[in-house]
Amino acid sequence: MLTLSQKLPDYFEYYEDGTQYYVRQVQYPQDIPLLHQWMHEPHVIPQWQLNKSELELQVYFDKMLADDHQRLMIVGVDGKDVGYTEIYEGKRDRLGRYYDGDEHDLGWHLLFGDKSVFGKGFLRPTIRLLSFYIFENSEAKKIVGEPDHTVKPYAAVVADLCYESQRLIPMPEKTAMLYYCFRETFYDKFGEYYAASQQQCTQQQSQDLSLT
Repeated sequence: MLTLSQKLPDYFEYYEDGTQYYVRQVQYPQDIPLLHQWMHEPHVIPQWQLNKSELELQVYFDKMLADDHQRLMIVGVDGKDVGYTEIYEGKRDRLGRYYDGDEHDLGWHLLFGDKSVFGKGFLRPTIRLLSFYIFENSEAKKIVGEPDHTVKPYAAVVADLCYESQRLIPMPEKTAMLYYCFRETFYDKFGEYYAASQQQCTQQQSQDLSLT
C-alpha cells in the first residue's frame, strides 16, 4: 500500500501573475551536484547543516529517498531549478512526537539555493505552490510546520498565507514554532489563485501544442 507521501505526484506546476512555479521529484544521482552546491551556500548552512562532501550527500540522499514518509522535491521558477523542499507526513515524522497529529497531516521544509531569486517576490507564490500541491493531491485537512521560532521573516510571510502559529515546541536543535494551515481557511483566501493557475496552465498547454 502506498503511503500518503508516495501518493503525491512526481511533478506539479502552478502559475501566478504569468510566472510558472513547479516542484519535481529529486533525481538521484543526477541532482546531487546541484544539491551539493546549494547546501554549501552561506545562507543555507546554518539552518540545514548539510555542508558535506558530495559523496556524503549521496549517502544521505540515498537514505532519504528510501524513507517512505516523505518526498524530496526540486523547486523551480520559469523552468529553472532554484530550490529544494521536503514534503513529509506529520504524524510519522519526528514532529509527531511533539503534537497531537491527524493521520493525513502533511508538512514541508523549503530552501532557496539559487541566490538569483532573492528579492524577486517568489517566496509567497512558492509557499502557495507547496500548499496547493499538498491540498490538491491529498486528503490533508491541514499542513503543519515547525520552523525555528527565531526566524522572524518566515513568521511574517506565513502569517499572510494562512499559517497560524500554535505554540512553541522544544526540539533538540531548536525551539520551534508549531504552525497549522487549514485547508478551508487557505482555499477561502486563495482558491481563486488556483482557478486562475489552472486556466493559465490550459492556455500554456494549448500554445505548446500549436507549436508542435
